[in-house]
Amino acid sequence: MDRESDILARIEAGELLLPPAELCVLRIEPAAEGRARADGLIEARWRGQSARLFAKVKRLATPKALQQAIVMARDAASPPETYPMVVVPYLSRDKLEELEAAEVSGLDLCGNGVLVVPGRMLVFRSGRPNRFPQSAKIRNVYRGKNSLVARAFLVQPEFSQVKDIVELLKQRGGGVAFSTVSKALKRLEEDLVISRQGDTIRLLQADVLLDKLAANYVPPEFKGRYRGTCNLPANELVRRLASVVSAKEDKVIMTGAASGGKYATMAGEPVVSLYTSVSPGELLAGIDIDVKETERFANLEILQTIDTRVFFDPRVEDGLPFASPIQTYLELASGDKRQKDAGEQVRRGIVASLGKA
Repeated sequence: MDRESDILARIEAGELLLPPAELCVLRIEPAAEGRARADGLIEARWRGQSARLFAKVKRLATPKALQQAIVMARDAASPPETYPMVVVPYLSRDKLEELEAAEVSGLDLCGNGVLVVPGRMLVFRSGRPNRFPQSAKIRNVYRGKNSLVARAFLVQPEFSQVKDIVELLKQRGGGVAFSTVSKALKRLEEDLVISRQGDTIRLLQADVLLDKLAANYVPPEFKGRYRGTCNLPANELVRRLASVVSAKEDKVIMTGAASGGKYATMAGEPVVSLYTSVSPGELLAGIDIDVKETERFANLEILQTIDTRVFFDPRVEDGLPFASPIQTYLELASGDKRQKDAGEQVRRGIVASLGKA
């Protein structure tokens, strides 16, 4: 759904339904740009009660757009003569619950909706699939390389300019194009994760951002994988492997799961697990150690990937290249109960560090 006028045409054609309530479109009158007047007047009837609602139409239901629509609908309405309503192509259950809590009615063109007239009407209907997926098809800024823009705010919660974000990403090993950063910021702002006021771009909701990153996290893809055994102590083995690429652009870093002990109280992983940008064979050829490739009782795992997320914001301590707290949290949060518990400790550390920034 590209235009709000398309939604208005569907409303006028009678596509708004919320049984058992009856809906009647009384007037369609698009508001002038920038004005708070509603786009239509709708009468709702339910259980012998009737009420008129001023509807504000939006083509998207992102958190920011929905909040704007709620404010505009409320400004247009004058209870008890008229009540506020929002109309968008699709409303998920959580959006409907948000509208109900705000005592604002909301309808979509898929058959979902909530009718709220305090003390008189309450109808709630959800579960109908999204018939307009393209209306909500916005690049996912919480998954893949684009998530690095979101992660930047968990390293530094406030920036003055877009180029400062680009520079931080480059310095921390996660280069992203300026145009991509700009697009990602627009979506993060729509989701009310960040705010842009004057010369300040600031993180608003760290917990929400972490939730979204965790919900959308997809492990990296591997070009090569090696599992074997080695008699060296774990830390010494990691240091030697890391030293092979220390003077090159190639990278070696411990996985998030293997880095958990740095940021949380948890038992050490039985397997030394590393990400590397070179092939496992090339990495092992650079050091003189006795290793044997085997899956049986393996204590060394080398994973080759070009996924920049895993190498972003490394933390090197005593020659050990740990994954960032963010990558560590995301991997642990998708693991077993023991890892999830440790992940919560890492999460609390991330949030606490932002308060000190």
